[in-house]
Amino acid sequence: MKLKKNENLLVLGMYSLIIAFVLEMASSNSPVANIIVLLFLGLAIYSNARYVILTSLEKKKV
Repeated sequence: MKLKKNENLLVLGMYSLIIAFVLEMASSNSPVANIIVLLFLGLAIYSNARYVILTSLEKKKV
């Protein structure tokens, strides 16, 4: 899955982080809710890190 714009990765990471925070505040301490929150946090970390790496590689090319 290749995205055309790197900014889409940044938006995906921010939305994932917002969803994780909202789920954490709204959910009880059930293990299923904690796993879902961790999945969204992992997605946010991955997409933000990939955005940083891809933009730094593009700046080196220019």
